[in-house]
Amino acid sequence: MTSSTATAHGQSQTRICADGARASNEPAAQMFYMTGKNTILLVPQEAMCSFSNELRTLEALVDAQQEAMANLKYWQNRYIAYIHGSYFKPGERLDIDRAGGVGNQGSVAIQVQLARRALNQANAQFNDVIDSLTAPDDESNNIVELVALQRRGASESSAGFRMGYVRASKISPDWERYPLASASDDEVLNEHGRVDWATLDAQLKALPGKMEGRNDWVDGWLALEDQEKELFHWSEAINRNLELNAETQSGGDHESGAIKVALNNEAQLMRWTHGASGISINASPFEGKGTIKASGHASLMLAQAKSEIHCYEPPGGYMMQFQLPSREDDDSSAMQLIDLGMLRSHVILASEGRVGASLAAELNIEADLSSPNGRTAGIRGTLDPNGLPGMQRVDMSTSDDEDDADGNQIRAFAGAELECTVTGQIEWKNPEVDEFRPFGKLAPQLTAQAGGGFEGGLQIGYRQGKFTFMAKAGFCWGVGAKGKVSGEVDKDLVLEFIKWTAYQLRHVNFQRLDFIGAEAFQAISNLVYLVIITGEQVENFLDETAAAISITAQEKYEEIKASIERGIERGELTSRINADPDVLKYASPEAKGALLYLLTTSTIVDEMDWRNAASPFDRDAWRFGALPNRKRAIIRVFEWVQSKAEFDCVMERVAPAITVTELSSGDKKVRKKEGEEKIYGFLGMGERERIESLPEFSKLYTSDYGNDLRRIYEDLPEVAPKGDRMVSNRVEEYFTQIEQKVTPNFYTPCNNSTDIIFLPNKMMVS
Repeated sequence: MTSSTATAHGQSQTRICADGARASNEPAAQMFYMTGKNTILLVPQEAMCSFSNELRTLEALVDAQQEAMANLKYWQNRYIAYIHGSYFKPGERLDIDRAGGVGNQGSVAIQVQLARRALNQANAQFNDVIDSLTAPDDESNNIVELVALQRRGASESSAGFRMGYVRASKISPDWERYPLASASDDEVLNEHGRVDWATLDAQLKALPGKMEGRNDWVDGWLALEDQEKELFHWSEAINRNLELNAETQSGGDHESGAIKVALNNEAQLMRWTHGASGISINASPFEGKGTIKASGHASLMLAQAKSEIHCYEPPGGYMMQFQLPSREDDDSSAMQLIDLGMLRSHVILASEGRVGASLAAELNIEADLSSPNGRTAGIRGTLDPNGLPGMQRVDMSTSDDEDDADGNQIRAFAGAELECTVTGQIEWKNPEVDEFRPFGKLAPQLTAQAGGGFEGGLQIGYRQGKFTFMAKAGFCWGVGAKGKVSGEVDKDLVLEFIKWTAYQLRHVNFQRLDFIGAEAFQAISNLVYLVIITGEQVENFLDETAAAISITAQEKYEEIKASIERGIERGELTSRINADPDVLKYASPEAKGALLYLLTTSTIVDEMDWRNAASPFDRDAWRFGALPNRKRAIIRVFEWVQSKAEFDCVMERVAPAITVTELSSGDKKVRKKEGEEKIYGFLGMGERERIESLPEFSKLYTSDYGNDLRRIYEDLPEVAPKGDRMVSNRVEEYFTQIEQKVTPNFYTPCNNSTDIIFLPNKMMVS
């Protein structure tokens, strides 16, 4: 056999096929080391032609699939770079160039569709072979991994050895086999789980006696230096891979043999499906890298036949939609489908052996994680054919249909149920950085506990200091996936989760988010409220029930109110808001209303507190009236209101405690009027009478904060802009957003990589 090199996934892969090297006219008998069986296989001369064709066929299938994956990934990245970046902005031009340039958007989109079709075809051909195999422990119908002792008629590969794969059914039972020892492959593994070359070499030296001189070249081959033997290079490479994994795998006990080579049938099948047969100087199947999905990538430990597969689903993200239910006081919201922003999942599937082989060939995953052990069945389907990157949508207001209307039928791999351990995170395209950022982690163990009442596409709750979510599988795994997944938000992600919630409220123009439970939304509002009035970190208030957080918020309100009356720490909240207005950015209307109620609570002691009055050097020192700094803090709250709808909602929620009870139409009018009277009454407190005949001079001796607030309301749009970062309604950027209504970035896909924040202690299935 001779060699040639093909490129896949940015790495060079070597095929077992002709490249013009000088070869003998007639095929010669050849000897192979059978991995996992510690046996030498002698393929007779008359069978070598068909045997070589089998080697080429299997490798060609893997090559074709991997090249198709790489091609689709390339065009997806190029398409995303085209519509996500601006080639006229120097800072973004480099990323676009790295993705393959810009070109014509329409032609790039066509290439994405063609590449998807090609991958489906390659995957179907690959699956035909996979499906014909039986269980991995069936010696009669599986993948057999081989290392040639000497490739007759071919030059030596740059790496010194080559792996080959055939189906067991293609190996005749009549061919000669020479077991090197009486035991299994464990004979050649040392106490640390590495291939022991000294043991293997000693067994090989006994081979001529077993063959009774039938192959004269064996003696010459054994006399060669180890560096000239392909099997020696194989043992070195596989051990080197284990050494590298021992350095990178956290918790791995190198000396105890916790990381060891796997030579069994599952390992062989997995290495073949990951394209580990070819090898060259530029790439090695033992480096631990390779591509699994067109929309993701994999980090593989091939020597161990264990995989840690990272999948980004879907490529570029998809738009989350939510259908607002009709309200008794607002018919306009009936059947209104709202876009809420881009989402994707970054998932790790930890698997080994046959499971890993299944995942290598799959393009859809059934994500029903209802079992407490957090495992899911690995299955294969077809690529989702709908939409270019960023154009896929998932309606989170409805649950998955049980029937498969799109024809994405799922087939069990090789007729057996397979399992893998799953972990990962849910990510949203944060408008403030225009990249995906994680805001929740998958927690499969919650599915069984919280899945009983799950009916919609997404439900968010709160339990014992953690926000939890339950979602349909398509939310994490893309269109076509069935079942449900669960997750949670703990301390490291709660700030990002609060940001995500704030933007969802903005995107629905501050209507009720029905997928967030009342208790969870109250906890979010109270957490932001507590951070603002105390200046503490949000994490300090977690690990409590939502009711306990609500009580803490009420206690803090009473403390601040009492301290003002006692003259202790008065004006602290006013100073904090005026010094850092951005602290109000993510406050819900309920949190803003509670803050305003506190800010409008005052006594004569407040009037004597310098922190509530303007400094002589302040730019507003010319304004007269009571508590100007306090009034300025109130204006600061309203400067973060994003629309007239939110303004009205805030006025309806001016109350000493945060409540999330849905108000009737009549209650809204009453509450809004009471809120306006309290706010405008406080802003007008201590003002001199205006001179009606000369109103243009009134600002010379009055604070005019009441009219400031009225002007804010007049400048607000009916519907909040969306798609861009949240800014104060007094800055120029905000008015640009109003003109756009929806920024183009809102619908552009993104493909930035992220780190997995949470890794389980034990990734691999046992």
